[in-house]
Amino acid sequence: MNEQNHELVGRALNTILREALVPYVARELMAVFHDDWWKKGVLGVLYEEQKRNLPYKGDYAELTDAMDVQCCLILMDLHWREIFSKKLSRNHYNWVKELNTVRNQWAHTEWKVFDDSYTARALDTMARMCEQLDDEYTIELRNLWREKAYGDAAGSRNAAQAENVPTDVKTNAGIMQEPIGSLKSWRDVMRPHPDVAEGRYRQAEFAADLAQVARGEGSAEYLDPVEFFARTYVTEGMKGLLSQALRRLGLGDGEPVIQLKTSFGGGKTHSMLALYHLFHGKLRPAQSENVQNVLSAAEIGELPSDVQVAVIVGTALNPAKAKRPIYMPGITIHTLWGEIAAQLAYASKNPKLYDYVKEADKRGVSPGSEALRDMLDACGACLILVDELVAYAKKLYGIQGLPAGSFDNLISFIQELTEAARASRRSMVVASLPESEIEVGGDAGQQVLTQIEHTFGRMESIWKPVAANESFEVVRRRLFLPCRDEAARDAICAAFSEMYRTHGDDFPVEAKDVSYQQEMVNCYPIHPEFFHFLYDEWATIERFQKTRGVLRLMAGVAYHLWINADASCMIMPGSIPLAIPQIRDELIRYLPENWNAIVDSEIDGRDSEPMKLDRGNSRYGALMAARRTARTIFLGSAPSVREQNIRGVEESHIRLGVVQPQEEKDIAVFGDVLGKLKSQLAYLYTNDTGTRCWYDNRPTLRKLVQDLESRIASDEVEREIEMRLRKWKSSPDFGGIHICPSSADVPDEQRVRLVILPMTDVHERGQKDTAALEQAKEILEMRGTSPRQYKNMLVFLAPDKGRMFELQKIVRRFKAWQLIRDEAERRNLDQAQIREADASIQQVEANLVMRLSQAYAWVFAPYIDAEENIKDVKWDIAEISCTQLENVQKCAEQLMSDDNLIRTWGPVLLKMELDKWLWKDSATIEIKQLWEYITSYCYLPRLRDIQVLLDTIRKGVMEEDGFAVAETFDGSRYTNLKLRQEIHGEVPIYGLIVKKEVAEKQIAEDERKRASESMPASVSNATNGENSEPEVTVRDEHENPSTTESITSESPRNKHFSMDVPLDSVRINKEVSTYMSEVLSHLISLPDAEVMIRLDVDIHIPSGTPPNVVTTVSENCRTLKIDSFRFEE
Repeated sequence: MNEQNHELVGRALNTILREALVPYVARELMAVFHDDWWKKGVLGVLYEEQKRNLPYKGDYAELTDAMDVQCCLILMDLHWREIFSKKLSRNHYNWVKELNTVRNQWAHTEWKVFDDSYTARALDTMARMCEQLDDEYTIELRNLWREKAYGDAAGSRNAAQAENVPTDVKTNAGIMQEPIGSLKSWRDVMRPHPDVAEGRYRQAEFAADLAQVARGEGSAEYLDPVEFFARTYVTEGMKGLLSQALRRLGLGDGEPVIQLKTSFGGGKTHSMLALYHLFHGKLRPAQSENVQNVLSAAEIGELPSDVQVAVIVGTALNPAKAKRPIYMPGITIHTLWGEIAAQLAYASKNPKLYDYVKEADKRGVSPGSEALRDMLDACGACLILVDELVAYAKKLYGIQGLPAGSFDNLISFIQELTEAARASRRSMVVASLPESEIEVGGDAGQQVLTQIEHTFGRMESIWKPVAANESFEVVRRRLFLPCRDEAARDAICAAFSEMYRTHGDDFPVEAKDVSYQQEMVNCYPIHPEFFHFLYDEWATIERFQKTRGVLRLMAGVAYHLWINADASCMIMPGSIPLAIPQIRDELIRYLPENWNAIVDSEIDGRDSEPMKLDRGNSRYGALMAARRTARTIFLGSAPSVREQNIRGVEESHIRLGVVQPQEEKDIAVFGDVLGKLKSQLAYLYTNDTGTRCWYDNRPTLRKLVQDLESRIASDEVEREIEMRLRKWKSSPDFGGIHICPSSADVPDEQRVRLVILPMTDVHERGQKDTAALEQAKEILEMRGTSPRQYKNMLVFLAPDKGRMFELQKIVRRFKAWQLIRDEAERRNLDQAQIREADASIQQVEANLVMRLSQAYAWVFAPYIDAEENIKDVKWDIAEISCTQLENVQKCAEQLMSDDNLIRTWGPVLLKMELDKWLWKDSATIEIKQLWEYITSYCYLPRLRDIQVLLDTIRKGVMEEDGFAVAETFDGSRYTNLKLRQEIHGEVPIYGLIVKKEVAEKQIAEDERKRASESMPASVSNATNGENSEPEVTVRDEHENPSTTESITSESPRNKHFSMDVPLDSVRINKEVSTYMSEVLSHLISLPDAEVMIRLDVDIHIPSGTPPNVVTTVSENCRTLKIDSFRFEE
């Protein structure tokens, strides 16, 4: 087989490809080097070995006969930058290099490399190389390629026969065989045209050829005017064009110059064919309803019978050769104006018309507008159709001495022709100009187009024959016969519409509109989404040719679905059988290389991943869910490019292209299979939210990331998390924060410190013995090997178990993306992939920040319930919610909200703690010792720092029922004792807090001493002689005298106090603290007060409490030993 392939490649190289390249290469070299093209352009650049068999000189035929295919390829390579890059794309340069390698392998009889795959690729590259050079040779090479790819030159037809075998259909074709409920198949409602249904169409038939029709050649649908108009949908643009032509050529009052301008395949040539058939005299209005409608729109009763038509198709003319038409003996045509004059002379049977331009044609000089006007008027009514004008002009551009004249003369002629048509009585010029770069072709083509547009722009009207919303009807009319069961069609469309409305969340919003149902009727049997994919996505590829490309594809789709008894209600995007070579090739021919392998492996091949999914799951297989979904994504996304801002097919549109009525119950199945495809396919991409999907011809970086994630070690993840935690901002409420420390790393100091536990020490809601709590206990009890003293200065922040699991996944993903980005050069990533990696790193980074904040959610504060067990450390556990690295601040706020961290403290609360624990049997306590107690014992409040204590003491000294401070105690009295007065300066940290009663006693004694020292001597003597003491009353100078009266003589009053006040649920902690310090503290401090404080909660929830919340609240109440709680209906 390899030897046969070797022979086949040699034949293709040395006959077909050579015949296409030699004249092209010679022409381009002549354009640059002129008469010295052989000496300078060939012999002057080749090595001695390369030109060994070439003649030194000779005529054109001798020289070109001596050039072989290798010589052409080498010359294109050597002259690429200066010559060929201006006419051909960069892809052609790659193909030149590839084919040169193929030729060398062939010449050295390396037949072993020519297996079927390599041979098919070589033939495909040759065909691609020829596509812009010569259509005939391209066709020959394509035939050879199909023979190799499919086993026969008519490979697609052979494939169709194979797919027609019932057993193969069920196994391989992927076509719906079982009816969907009671709805009819589209095959029972509307049939294809006979040539489509029988497979007799040829793809070339969809490419209208004006020159071929003018010569009396081509297929019947284009050659016969009746058949042409029967299969043509006359759009509004075409109707306007034909009406203008009828009025101009019949009455002389229409537009004389019209430019048809659309992109490739947009209907320019088809519109010119309509003009040709309308005025060529071989059609009677009664034979065509379309023609009658056009006549009515133009308000003309009959077709004008005296119109002469001249047809110019630039691709069919050779400006390098003079033409001697057999229908005009004695005339030699050189130029475009000579060709037009000769055709008009022949059509009008008036040879003298050629004389108007004879001399100008002979000399290659434009004849002038007056001569052209006279010729047109002498002819009568003239219609001049000019197609592919830019293609013809490119042949003249930059070349002198051709029989057809110069490019400048051609531009002059175009201007003169438009002026002559406008000045004539009943003549009209219609010319087509391209919009797409593929038709323009290279820098030279663009310059040609610019000048021609400028010239035409003086006097022309622009018509666009096909509007976007008319293209659907053009395709339907060409491929299908009229509907034979309109009731069934309407029922099917109504069922689709009802499904879209009932399941509105699963489909696009526009599908629920009544207008969409009408659109389905208009497009039937093809689903509108199929058309939208083709016209919105595939039509962006210039070579797809819009309506022509759609016709080529849909003819094959309709044929194979027809013969394989497709049972679908409509032809959906998911219906397209890409496993059939003809249909697959028709699409991938417009795409870059390697799509064939992608379709085989990831979309619709015999051993593709979607096929495996369908085989492995009966639910999938019954619906062909995986293949239908993959086809829809491919059809809607393959033409997209990486530079698009928004790319891919939305999930709602995927369902729109797949699900049919009475499959509503299986919508979830299609969703499930889409998830499988996303996770398993190497070329299927999704956006960040997973709502858009598309195929690309390079494997996804996401797939590579998934592979790398599993290789990221846990210690790398831990280091990354710890590094990020160390960047967290501290809070002034903490003396320091300690990231993932050991117990020895946390200082044993008298300032509150926040310990952030490592990722391995996680906590879980409702669990008592978690790794986080165990680690917190260890750090609380010990610093390294020594017992910790200041236990009440530690609080902890721990990660959540479930959220930590998600965080580790995100960290692994982040590290994997970083690794890909760092190795971009080694992995040979292109700019689009680098941008994708950079964007993904940013997105994953943002997600990582959020997940890290969410993970560290548990705040631990140790405390001791001294009344229960003074040695048993318990934990106040609270959950915080963070997303943007504000955990430390949120932790501080939560601690303060729960009174586990105190910024400001009330003197009454301090006095309560002193009375309860610290000076029961003592009149004083050292401030320094008090601070030691507060920082050490967890049954005391946790103050932020010593300044909080000193500020509290300062306020307590000023209060009526507070306490006093003194600097020292000498055994009998307190020095610098202060009570109910402001402390100026700093509170002495080494001073004493003194009980109010003790301070008052010393102050009273000091007052008595001062009073006695200030008495007169006589009073003093008198009293000295009596055994009695003066009565002294000590009273505050601000005291109300009435309050100084003794109440011991009266019976007790106001023996019970109660208070009922609603609390603000948002400010509950603050309000409780206020009521405590301003109201209750005055009563609680009374010696014989019996205090009972209850929390009364009443919460009404109209919508009901979710079960999970009921469970959580109930469990927490029991844990907190709350006996009286209940939920009620």
